[in-house]
Amino acid sequence: MKTHFIGIGECIMSDLAAALYQQGHQVTGSDVSFTKPSLYTLESAALVPKQPGWFVQKITQSLDKVVVGKQVSSDNLELKAAQQLGLPIYSYPEYIYDYAQDKQRIVIIGSKETTLICGLVLYVLTFLHKAFDYVVDASDLKTSVRLSDAPIIILKGNVEPSSSIDSQPQSLQYRHHMALISDISWEHSSTYPTLDAYLEQVTRLADASPKGGTLIYNEENDLVEAMGSQARTDVKRVPYQVHTHQYKDDQLYLITPKGPIPFREKHTASMCAIAGAQQLLRNLAVSDHQFYEALATFFVN
Repeated sequence: MKTHFIGIGECIMSDLAAALYQQGHQVTGSDVSFTKPSLYTLESAALVPKQPGWFVQKITQSLDKVVVGKQVSSDNLELKAAQQLGLPIYSYPEYIYDYAQDKQRIVIIGSKETTLICGLVLYVLTFLHKAFDYVVDASDLKTSVRLSDAPIIILKGNVEPSSSIDSQPQSLQYRHHMALISDISWEHSSTYPTLDAYLEQVTRLADASPKGGTLIYNEENDLVEAMGSQARTDVKRVPYQVHTHQYKDDQLYLITPKGPIPFREKHTASMCAIAGAQQLLRNLAVSDHQFYEALATFFVN
């Protein structure tokens, strides 16, 4: 399989390119600038383009797929050449779906607590030696992409358009089996100038849950609770609330059957993230005993 990345300098694009290269794919790419992390990733896989820029000659009929970065403009020279040749063109969320069609796809979406939920889920699954893939953009991960033959994939989602030629929200392109909506925090943008416009896209994600799918939602967030409680009856609706906790001597503790577990942060809002991760993992056959056993080590690392 020969894949070309237009915008390979973007964080997830570089990690995705490197992951495919490690699996034996032929990978090429172009970009005009590179962040230090993406450059390091590409150098480790010998995928740094010989020179920055866009080069039409890189786009040929020999390519099986072309992946377009989120920051690539619709009038990009390489993109236009790929369109003229009729090559299969994907945004990276579309590519991930194509790759993971046979996996259980789990999307986590929200704002403030989404990264913590993703981190907890990945940590617990790793602690329990369970096989999983992921696409999660987080600063504390060595790579934002892991691809293998694992049966499940964890996907950090958002409602931003997937690319300049794909206005569908990224999260919708993943076509989830299970989704978790943690919270709503809207900021004015050209894409979503009003709260209602933003909420419409999150609601679309909830409505896209397949028959027999699972929708996990924070019922202590009024906007999220309204979406979750109104989800279709053929979707498994799983609400959650803030995890039981207490303060003692200026230390925040989770209250668990294993006893109090100290939490390294002091924000009680994070207790909702813990509850969300726990509820999601329950739906992946992780027992509460296993969850708390893993958490006890997570908080001391």
